[in-house]
Amino acid sequence: MTRSVFFLLSLLAGTTNPPPTQALPPRSQSSAIPTLREVAPGILEYNGVRLDKKDHRVSFPATVNQRVGLIEYLLVNEKGKTHESLFETKVLPHDIHLALLLIGLKEDAKENPNETPPPQAIDAGYLQSAPKLNGAPVSISVVWTEQDKKKEIAAEDWVFNLQTNHPMSRGPWIYNGSFVENGVFLADQELSIVAVITDPTALVNNPRKGYDNEDIWQAREEVVPPLDTAVEINITLAESATTTKP
Repeated sequence: MTRSVFFLLSLLAGTTNPPPTQALPPRSQSSAIPTLREVAPGILEYNGVRLDKKDHRVSFPATVNQRVGLIEYLLVNEKGKTHESLFETKVLPHDIHLALLLIGLKEDAKENPNETPPPQAIDAGYLQSAPKLNGAPVSISVVWTEQDKKKEIAAEDWVFNLQTNHPMSRGPWIYNGSFVENGVFLADQELSIVAVITDPTALVNNPRKGYDNEDIWQAREEVVPPLDTAVEINITLAESATTTKP
């Protein structure tokens, strides 16, 4: 797996919405500094992503995309696999990845060294042989407003496990990053951000038992807000996932 902050910076320097199937030409590092603006004390923002370096957290807007039925993703870009995702967002994967690097994400080049990109359509056959991914632990929470009150919940509370007949167990997700293959950041090509079943091209994957089973995860209709409800997604690094401590 090759993941490069310089590659992502070059994307930012050129456009906020690069064609997902093409690599952008390389640019000098000096022209690759993203435009950050301070929106609150200690909080920076660019391209719709907010960075809180002190708390090792990035936040960005999304909407409820699915309330019933099986899901394979927790979150995708609005032009991605929305037919099987709980949330969708206008934010691009490389903007999220770069934001996490800027707040201190510690990458390990030795993680998933023999990993190969999955087929275009992930099926049961692939999942049976797919390796369990490694990466940095992160927590994911959802903030929304209900009856004029702001609420926050662990994202996994809105996912149900049909095998255990209980909500998805609480705990960290795995931030495995994505591939750069032939000059293309594959998360931007697939537009997948958080996967419930294994997808190495997604930035984040589910490490829980059942990560290889596409038939057991579904949205919790009884607790998920109405379709198109505006939410904020928070991805927070665990201390062990950062290069520096607060």
